[in-house]
Amino acid sequence: MAAIGTALMGKVLGHSAAEKAFRPWWDSLEDYLIYGLVMLGIILVPTAIITGTPLDCNFCQADHCSSSGKEFVNKKEDPGFNAWWVKKFCTMNGSVEPFMLYFPYFLLLIAMALVMIERVFERAFKAGSKLEKFYSLLVRENILGSEINTDTKGLCIRPCDVVDGGREAIELRQSFRGKRTYFLSYLLRTILEVIVASILLVYMCWRGLPILDDANTIICDVHSYYFECSGQPAQFYVYSLYITCIITIAYILCNIYNLLWLIFPCFGKLSRMMSTYKANMRDRAGDSTTTDKQLLGDLYDIYYNNRDLRLLLDLLATSSGVAPAIAIMTLFDKNFRDAMKPKIKYVVVSRDLGIAEVQFQEPKTGVRAALGSIHGVRLMYVAEIVPPAETAVEAFESKYVPEEGEIEDDIEMAPLRGFIERACFHGLKPDVHYTMKISTVVNGKTICHVLEDIEDCHEKLPEDTEVYHKKLPEDTDTSNGGSVDLVKQQRQVKLQWLQSRATIDL
Repeated sequence: MAAIGTALMGKVLGHSAAEKAFRPWWDSLEDYLIYGLVMLGIILVPTAIITGTPLDCNFCQADHCSSSGKEFVNKKEDPGFNAWWVKKFCTMNGSVEPFMLYFPYFLLLIAMALVMIERVFERAFKAGSKLEKFYSLLVRENILGSEINTDTKGLCIRPCDVVDGGREAIELRQSFRGKRTYFLSYLLRTILEVIVASILLVYMCWRGLPILDDANTIICDVHSYYFECSGQPAQFYVYSLYITCIITIAYILCNIYNLLWLIFPCFGKLSRMMSTYKANMRDRAGDSTTTDKQLLGDLYDIYYNNRDLRLLLDLLATSSGVAPAIAIMTLFDKNFRDAMKPKIKYVVVSRDLGIAEVQFQEPKTGVRAALGSIHGVRLMYVAEIVPPAETAVEAFESKYVPEEGEIEDDIEMAPLRGFIERACFHGLKPDVHYTMKISTVVNGKTICHVLEDIEDCHEKLPEDTEVYHKKLPEDTDTSNGGSVDLVKQQRQVKLQWLQSRATIDL
């Protein structure tokens, strides 16, 4: 029995990796409900009356035979029919209601009908091909974080972050432009599942339950002689039918919730977030004459005015969280991605001390402000040095304060006052080439980052550093040897500054 159930979940109810990535919880619950129906049917199959009749029949005597309040009395003597023939005759001559006769197979038929609805719509609307294209981009950009990369020696290395979708992202975005086939497929499939499941539920309650409730005793007419038959698992079937009705009701409720989720955006986590984002951008614009297209840029065509792509992003957010959906939008919209990137103000390093410091500023854009004010969206920044040194990674919670004043024409890139963060790394080796990387992380997922190579000796220091602005003596001779002394003194100032920073960190 367990082997049959495993084979069923793998072959019939199994889904590809692409389908699983976009499968919401209610669809997964529907799969388990169908699985429950099938397993219940498999359990009942050995008790099916049609495969091996359990009936035993007795010639009605006196007034002992009654069914549904009606009495059956034989006026003739027992004809002496063969008992084996009588029970087989009574099984197949219509005395046993077809619903009870085929009940285990009826349960399997219900499950098959519900599964076939989904499969037919997938084939008819070619919905699977869109899922596969979308999923291939997710895998290539490691948006779901499921791929593990290895180096030439087979050792596990850190997976790459979302950077740029490239040509594949452009082609995928173009393929969804102006299309509604996947949305219509999903909507019609859900409606049909509700209708079919409701019809089956009504039939079971209206026709099935009365039959099973009155099936404890079966009266069979054999050539005008009444026989009373018993042995059928009527009570067991009644309890099984109750369970079937409960499973079917739960299945209908899942599909009704799915319909509400499709029709009303407030039911979706990503839809609520994007509605809030749009409202925040509108508030920042302060101009009611600005169109949504002008206000949101390419994001309007990617999400707000694209039924298919919006549905897939909403499904992805339901199954994997809003962060992968936002990461996908940054692949499709370069301006949206750039508006989320932090800015590296400086990188300073001392190979002698093995110390490197980076100072970066959070994004100063309207996109960043709009996302940061949405409930459920958590922004943070991660500074790391590659390859790892003694200090490899530092994380910073996002802090942001809007600036009062005029709003620029470009709402997405309108400046606000951001906070500046500083990270110091120790244990750098003199013969290793390092890269500084600052990543924007949304709900635990890196959606964009900036890189800067660390040179052997960075001379660029922050302009507001008092130690660096320490003036040299006015009588310093800058000719010949004096110029050499000047360079040494400048480097000494730099070392003093790094040492002071290192002391503070320690």
